[in-house]
Amino acid sequence: MPQFSFTRFLFAFAVILTFTASFYQAEAVEEVHLAQDFSLKNLEGKEVNLSQFRGKYLLINFWATWCGPCKIEMPSLEALYRRFKSDKFDMLGISNDMFGDRVVRPYVKASKLTFPMLLDQRMTVSHQYGVVSLPTTFLIDPQGKIIGVLQGAEDWTDPETLLYFENLLKKS
Repeated sequence: MPQFSFTRFLFAFAVILTFTASFYQAEAVEEVHLAQDFSLKNLEGKEVNLSQFRGKYLLINFWATWCGPCKIEMPSLEALYRRFKSDKFDMLGISNDMFGDRVVRPYVKASKLTFPMLLDQRMTVSHQYGVVSLPTTFLIDPQGKIIGVLQGAEDWTDPETLLYFENLLKKS
C-alpha cells in the first residue's frame, strides 16, 4: 500500500483547487475558509484563543491518547515543532480525551511533548471544525485562512514535508 504524504496531499489539494477555480472562473469569486476563533484551556488551566496565533503559520492537530495513529505520529509532530517553532510558526495539539487533563498530562510527560496542548473534552471545537476522525490536522496561514487539512496520521519528518515547511516559512 503506498504511503500517504502531506506534500502529496497538498499537491492534490492544489490540483483540485486549480480545477475548481478554472471550472468556476466565470463567477470569479474565491471562497476563503477562515479558521473560526475558539477558546480552550491548556494543561495549566489557562484559556488559549486561536486569535493569539494570528500573524504566524499554525498547525493544529486534533488527537486523543486512545487513538493509535495519533500516538504513532506524535514523535514526528514534536520533531516538526522543535525544528520550526519561531515567530513565524507554532503548533497546537487539541485533545479529544473525555477525561481531559487526567489522561493527557501523563501522556504528554511520558512522551516528552513540548508543544502546547489544549483540552476539548466536550469536542466543541472539534465539531466546530468538522473533525470526524482522529488524527485530523489543519494548517492555518498568518491571516487566519485554512490552507490545508489532513485526515489520518503523517510522518511529519518526511524529507518532502520538511522541505514544504522550510519553503513555506521562507516566503513569509
